[in-house]
Formats: sequence, structure tokens, C-alpha cells
Amino acid sequence: MKGFTYENENRNEELETYEWDNTWIDHADDTKTKRVLYIGDSISCATRTLATAQCDEKILFDGFGTSKGLDNPFFKECIKIFGKQQGQREVILFNNGLHGWHLDDETEYGYHYEEMIKFLLEEFKNTPLFVVLTTHIADSEREKRVLVRNKVAQKIAEKYNLPVIDLYEVSSQKEGLLSQDGVHLTTEGYELLAEKIVSEIKTYLM
Repeated sequence: MKGFTYENENRNEELETYEWDNTWIDHADDTKTKRVLYIGDSISCATRTLATAQCDEKILFDGFGTSKGLDNPFFKECIKIFGKQQGQREVILFNNGLHGWHLDDETEYGYHYEEMIKFLLEEFKNTPLFVVLTTHIADSEREKRVLVRNKVAQKIAEKYNLPVIDLYEVSSQKEGLLSQDGVHLTTEGYELLAEKIVSEIKTYLM
């Protein structure tokens, strides 16, 4: 599984080989249906469409997926711009755990994670913010880092009294939910993630 984020383990660079943003606004002309802003990684991109489908489009999941690390100086500005394009949202989901591996998990990661949380709370005042935990991966060394990062995220969520959606537990609950690359999920896996997300936020929206 080495190099699954397209990074060279030893080069210690802040950017990945392939930096990307994936943005999506569902039914952009619809100003009546409730919306979610899902900020995340490639896992969020695949989960978003299934969550919308599971709601029979009664909730629209818009997405800002990115490879940007939490310390990327353009990350917050990109979210601002996307938020202005999206226009409305009733809930925000945030997860960025599978990127920014150059950050030390217990020091740098926590600092930048908290800075992002403070930014989101300030930028999108009065909008419920959910912390989404990072999903299970097959690589045992990176998996240890995922667990540390999830603990950091949970601690920060507790500090700011934010609800947590535990996608790690869902993605690790049984064998066969990961695809062959050991990072992304199977269709069943993504369906389970979407089901968990919808069940957690529906009391806010339905």
C-alpha cells in the first residue's frame, strides 16, 4: 500500500504529487431543499452522492473534496469561495484525515485541525458543524496514524462541543469493505458510510 496518497514517504514535502480539488453543488438552481456542505477527501466525494440518494433528494449533499493538507495556505480561502457559490447550507461536515501526512500527528496536526475548526465556526456562524472521523485503511503503519488523528479530532470536537460522526467504526466493522487499494471503499462500504451520516444529521434537517 506504500504511496497510496501519491506521496514519497521520505521526501517530506507539503504537497502531494497530484494536488486536486473536487467540488460539486447538487441541483444548483434548487433554493428550497435543505443542503449539507461536506468538506473532506476522496472518501467524502464518493459518499456524498449516495447520501443524497438515500434521502431521496430531500437533503442535497454538496461537496468540497480536496487533497490539501490542513496547513495549506489556500485551503480556507477555497472553502470561503465554495461557500459563497453554494449559497445556503443547514449543516457542515468536516474531515481531512487522509491527507497532509507531512504533519506530525500529535503536535502540528492538532494545531492546524483546531485552526480549521475555529475558521469554520467563524465563517459559517450558526450552522451546525459535525466532526467526521477518518476511515479505516489497510496499511498498518498509516492505520496507527489514523487512530491518533481521530483521537485528536475527537478531543477538539469535545472542546468546542461539536457532534462527532464515527466513520472509522463503520468502515472497520467487517471484512470486505475496502477496495483493492486498501484505502477507498467498495460500494457496500460507501453505502454504509452514507447511511451513518444521514442517520446522524437527519434530526437537524428532517
